Amino acid sequence: MKVKFYTLGCKVNQYESEALQEEFKAYGFTITEDLADIYIINSCSVTAKADSDSRRLVLRAKKENPKAKIAVCGCWPQLNSKEAKKAGADYVIGQDKKQFVADIIKGFKNPGKNIWSLKINDFKNQRAFIKIQDGCNNFCSFCKVPYLRGRSISRPEAEVIDEIGRLESIHKEIVLCGVNMGLYGKDLTPKVTLHELLSNILNRSKITRLRLSSLEPYSVNKEIIGLFGHNKMCPHIHLPFQSGDNRILKEMNKKETVEMYEQIVDSLREINPQIAVSCDIIIGFPGEDETSFNKTVNFLKKIAPMRTHIFTFSPREKTKFFGNKVDLNKVKKRFNHLKAVTDSLALKYKQAFIGKTLTLIAEETESGYVCGYSENYIKLYAKCGARPGEIISVRVNKIDKDKVFGVI
Repeated sequence: MKVKFYTLGCKVNQYESEALQEEFKAYGFTITEDLADIYIINSCSVTAKADSDSRRLVLRAKKENPKAKIAVCGCWPQLNSKEAKKAGADYVIGQDKKQFVADIIKGFKNPGKNIWSLKINDFKNQRAFIKIQDGCNNFCSFCKVPYLRGRSISRPEAEVIDEIGRLESIHKEIVLCGVNMGLYGKDLTPKVTLHELLSNILNRSKITRLRLSSLEPYSVNKEIIGLFGHNKMCPHIHLPFQSGDNRILKEMNKKETVEMYEQIVDSLREINPQIAVSCDIIIGFPGEDETSFNKTVNFLKKIAPMRTHIFTFSPREKTKFFGNKVDLNKVKKRFNHLKAVTDSLALKYKQAFIGKTLTLIAEETESGYVCGYSENYIKLYAKCGARPGEIISVRVNKIDKDKVFGVI
């Protein structure tokens, strides 16, 4: 039987989909991109739009093959199982049961599995994602993730090292991911710090590059900052932050302040002045006024991130502000203004590399160009005959809109 996957959301979801596909293959199923007998929708529920997208994929699958069986798994059905069933799902499997998806479809019972039973031996991209942590203990006032994925749990260090060992011969870059990676190791016995895990990976593995998907600023200590001087560590860090106003951060139940964030970025740039810093910002959070919005704009101008993900505030179930109304006209204006500012900052960061040499891992071919990401997370385009997975040095010579071009 043929199985088709749709995956929404974060890198953790992408990793879990890859692991589930490997389980389906082991059970004799064929993974396809075409018409399928079974559709697996690995959903997201971080925003109302994510809920809507998850529902839409159920309808798409039903339209593509009305006779197919549809399974919705992951975060959306964890709290919205009735909605998933109403949309047309034959199997509704919450995040807490995701490790059983293939077993449920196959009709097997395998009670001994946990979330770390999902493992991979390969990855769809040349840059392989490896999940090291799940869940979150923070309970930010805008976020339902702790109610979807539970409290923080860490993958045993030996399993992380073993999986890197399986992947390092075919993937030049490993991207570590988790729901809140800064909590890694606190629940293990004996405890392991994230710094210790990273140090072991950098010193013991044969990988060319190690990248961190995201780290909450409060978990970035001087030991972790120091690792960015290692030649294998990608000079890029994503520091989700959400606002440039301390009053709003307090309302969000965030553990950081603007001053803390700025100090971390300054320390990172002391090690590498050209390190890439990316972040998240929420627009329209309850209580955000013109003063707090302008503080966010000025904060971003000071930090100068190379990439900014802007989200419109979305009231989520279980959270403090569920039921709040969002002034869409005001939010749209602020969104457009902030996007113009952050697009300008991103362009300025890229322009600083014109005439300089970066290395990319060839991932795909697009319009006659080989493209892939540089060590500092710039997507580069170059005309060459590089094969997927090959590392090539590229001198940046042109920027056309949001695309960065280079020559060998």
